[in-house]
Amino acid sequence: MQTQGSLTQTSLASLLETMQSERATGTLSVQHGGESCALYFLFGHLFHAAGDLGQGEEAVIGALGWSDGSFLFDPRAKLPAEETIKTATGELLEEARRRGDGNGSRPDGAAAAAAVNGPGLTATAETAAVAVDAEGPSFEIAAVSQPASPPAAAAVYGNPNAAPLTELYPLPAGKPVYESLKSAFVDFPKLLRTLEADGHTGYVRLDGGDFAGVLLLHDGHVMEALFSGGMIDEGEPAFQQFRRRMDRGEGLVDVVELSGETVVALAQLLTARPLFTGLLARFINFEALLEYLAEEKVDGSLVVTGGTETGVILLRRGEIHGAYTQSQRELRDSASSIAPLAAERTARIEVKAGAGSPVGIDVEGALRKVI
Repeated sequence: MQTQGSLTQTSLASLLETMQSERATGTLSVQHGGESCALYFLFGHLFHAAGDLGQGEEAVIGALGWSDGSFLFDPRAKLPAEETIKTATGELLEEARRRGDGNGSRPDGAAAAAAVNGPGLTATAETAAVAVDAEGPSFEIAAVSQPASPPAAAAVYGNPNAAPLTELYPLPAGKPVYESLKSAFVDFPKLLRTLEADGHTGYVRLDGGDFAGVLLLHDGHVMEALFSGGMIDEGEPAFQQFRRRMDRGEGLVDVVELSGETVVALAQLLTARPLFTGLLARFINFEALLEYLAEEKVDGSLVVTGGTETGVILLRRGEIHGAYTQSQRELRDSASSIAPLAAERTARIEVKAGAGSPVGIDVEGALRKVI
């Protein structure tokens, strides 16, 4: 993945479109002469910009007029809490075109994909829009143009017909905000609005005897919801299941704070496509698999299930961001706690890779629905 280059060869407009289509998370820094501007993305959504041109939408529109300079993308940069951009990227490009002399014109889709993916990868003209309401971004990704030709389906290796998981993955420990609250004592809408106002980054987990649910949050916005009660639901159906159990006063609630990078890694764990699935761990060279994922600089996760407990390794560009198990949920920087699980005869291995596709939850809209 190309992370730096010249604005002469790759315009900022094409970079913005590629950030969206790749659903990238991180900071894109652009420089032109003695001026600079930093643009911040969360799963392809441009939510903040700041630099010598000011901040917010005007800073983006101004930077779109730069026909030369350089760019650098950092997927590991710490994201700020500010949200100064409410307008979809497509509208910003249109406004820059209207004001300018062509520097903000819409780029060729192949050049946009090549700018981030590098040579040799299939390019499309697909772009995306982020739905924004009065309460803030909902992170709902919607295609606004179609690829020039249908992309080939990504290969899934191993045993694609393996039985799907019916339980949620364990989540890592973090800084507890609330622990083991009885849901009967919690005003669910008020809790969500408080977490939004506080810009909470982490998760809310609801545990019951025969069910479990999780809401994943970044800067107070609910990025994804999952619920397991015999089968796994995602998105708003999962949110409504979570809400229904809260309204009934069932289960215990934990609110946990995590770093933004860990939340991004968890979103990939929960929503990224499978790369390897249903692998019988007893036939796998575990160390060689980790070396391969490191060589390929995989963003994603490796999960070992089916043995005495579940173990998870979160990967960022092939490196271990953190590893944990159901019983030892503190993030560790090595796979030493996971390797013994992979040696168990009944264990199987799943590997997920890619940016993932958090659906985003319109919390206020979901709460207004009658269930």
